[in-house]
Amino acid sequence: MKMRRRDLNLSLFSLAISSCIAPAADSSTGKADSKVGDLSSDDALQAWISKSAATVRSIDAADEDFGDLEPLIDAIGSARVVQLGEPNHGAGTSFAAKVRLIKFLHRRMGFDVLVWESGFYDLELTQASMRAGEDAVAAARRGIFTLWSNAEEVRPLFEYAKASQTTTSPLDMAGFDMQVTADGSMERFATELRSFVGAMRNRALRARASELADQAVQARGRVFSSMQAEDLESLRDAADALPNVIRNQRAAFEEVHGSRKSSFMEHAIENMRTDAAIRYDAHRSAAPNVERENRGDALNASNLRWLIEDGYPGRKIIVWAHNVHVMNAYYSSDWHTVHLEPQPTDMKPSGVFLAEWLKDDVYTIGMTTYQGQDGLATADAASPIAPAEDGSLESRLHRLGKLYVFLDVRSVRGSHKHPLHTPQSMRIPKYDNNTLPELTKAFDAVFYIDHMAPATRIGGSKPA
Repeated sequence: MKMRRRDLNLSLFSLAISSCIAPAADSSTGKADSKVGDLSSDDALQAWISKSAATVRSIDAADEDFGDLEPLIDAIGSARVVQLGEPNHGAGTSFAAKVRLIKFLHRRMGFDVLVWESGFYDLELTQASMRAGEDAVAAARRGIFTLWSNAEEVRPLFEYAKASQTTTSPLDMAGFDMQVTADGSMERFATELRSFVGAMRNRALRARASELADQAVQARGRVFSSMQAEDLESLRDAADALPNVIRNQRAAFEEVHGSRKSSFMEHAIENMRTDAAIRYDAHRSAAPNVERENRGDALNASNLRWLIEDGYPGRKIIVWAHNVHVMNAYYSSDWHTVHLEPQPTDMKPSGVFLAEWLKDDVYTIGMTTYQGQDGLATADAASPIAPAEDGSLESRLHRLGKLYVFLDVRSVRGSHKHPLHTPQSMRIPKYDNNTLPELTKAFDAVFYIDHMAPATRIGGSKPA
């Protein structure tokens, strides 16, 4: 299957890893099919993990006996935002686990907005289609990256979200990514932008805003077709001026469209401008660029903050994204190294922005695995995940002999003599083992999967 360009860009997150695979977990016993090492009596960290790790019985979306997930209630507490990471975009078992976790968070804890690592504007189309009763997968594909909207493991979530729209507690969807993430969404945005400014009642205002909207849309199209500097400059001029018009004439725009819509369109215009600029820069040089990546992450964080504060004020938010985006840590330009303190060539992900802003009001769950396979739902091949190195957090969790484990680490953050405060090796941001001097600063919890399976294409089979 030919991969779409935007998914090919995201597939840079896929890691070329070792071909060695340890025996799979035995699903009939609920234990890993490997020898559990003897625990040394003086291994305080292993003893704490054995005592504190909560066994998760199932990741089956149809399993709605949520008793095994009850520990999340105390761990999350009053946090208004829960972030769910994943080790890579082909981690099918992580997808399935997140679907069941989201149903639990929605049913038991009142989290009713799901924000995807997908287009800020695009997800408005998905949500509108869900609300209108369109086929759930078709609605998802109007906005969500096909990395997920094409995955069988995620399909139950789309069906659940659609069904919820007719209830008193719908699970609504939004996106925080500044990129265009679905076919046809840019064309829809161009039409909506022209309609948005064309509805102004003042003739002079309508003419000026329409002129700028046309200039921005046309220049954006030329940038993507020819990648010329003068077209990018024309887009920047229009996309800078139009939000200023909206802000300066706020009352006139809000009289017609309301506060939320007017503010939303300001962000959408900025996303269009920045997305084009980043793609233009990448066209000139495909090499990793810290400034370019940070520009995108900063705007994504701004989009996410707008959704929390203005888009869905007072509601409880779930964020679906890669570990590298949700963690409260910095990652290197090659995506293979993580630091708690930024280095000169590091990127600052949205998770750091969110932690600075919300502090304990955000609860972040990183996902990891001991071994298995990883494969995109948009591709036909899988890569092996070698067993985690000895001494790593994954190897310690593997010794428990459990298929799935939830480990809250926030609870020991203030216990300065706790053994978890020693340097810990964990598979972040992908399947690389990186040592952090303080793991509890990067994540609030870890969801452990003993054996990872690749994503499955809807209507197809798992990658070979």
